[in-house]
Amino acid sequence: MKITYDKEADAAYIYLTSHRAKVSDSREIEDGIVIDLDKEKNAVGIEILDVSHRFKPADLFQFSVQNLTEKIIV
Repeated sequence: MKITYDKEADAAYIYLTSHRAKVSDSREIEDGIVIDLDKEKNAVGIEILDVSHRFKPADLFQFSVQNLTEKIIV
């Protein structure tokens, strides 16, 4: 898993795969949180907008992923 942060956009992206998977669909699961899916509906990444408003600076890159399924039911 890799996490990147764009300070200008105030957005973080969490790569869930070790390779750059091609995104074929995206689902906004909450305001400002988008899950990217491949053609088999596997979650390949998560984009989080307005990061500085959601997290304290000290907690910015402390994420805990629990119960994340690989396939998103449509």
